[in-house]
Amino acid sequence: MNPSDRAAYAARYRERLARYGHDPRTLGWMNGRQALRFDSLLSACPLEAVGAILDVGCGFGDLSAHLRARGWRGRYTGIDFIPDLIEVGRKAHPDADLRVADVADLGGEEFDLVLASGIFNAPLVHEDSWQHLSETLAAMFQRCRVAAASDFLSSYVDYRDPGILYTSPERVFSLAKSLTRRVRLLHDYLPFEFAVALYRDDTVRPGARFRAITGPE
Repeated sequence: MNPSDRAAYAARYRERLARYGHDPRTLGWMNGRQALRFDSLLSACPLEAVGAILDVGCGFGDLSAHLRARGWRGRYTGIDFIPDLIEVGRKAHPDADLRVADVADLGGEEFDLVLASGIFNAPLVHEDSWQHLSETLAAMFQRCRVAAASDFLSSYVDYRDPGILYTSPERVFSLAKSLTRRVRLLHDYLPFEFAVALYRDDTVRPGARFRAITGPE
């Protein structure tokens, strides 16, 4: 990401952190659907077949607690380039491996499942948003042994906010197919969002679709 865009992102999240603290609203989750988004991504493959997960743009690393609540006991690693979020996350989730890093900083590390939730929802100003999306999704797939998955705000909406990045499902599907022959697209879990999963090979079948855990978001 361009340094100017990175600085703008960091300033936005620091302002929200000062206002809301450790809260989904700091990360832009304003409608209480964080658990549903997590489960849509985790349905990419059976959790019992996954030993290591990488959460790109992890924020506070709250996905780690969500996974534990689902009974998963594998290795969770979360990365984010905003140190303030990672600092809060380390206090909240001391057992999680949370790092200030980009996906390109991980050397030769690989993970069974590589996920990203909400990182493509704001347009960039100093860099082409589609190029950034394409390069990040390719880097995520390069790190996975089983699958990589991400969610997006759909271009199929009734109203457009100029501060939101709306992405074409067809364009993302075409990008994913250029990286692997096996792709799954979900556009049914929320009206104006979708998720895409890219599979390394043909041996793994999608996992269960969960009903979101209720409770504080």
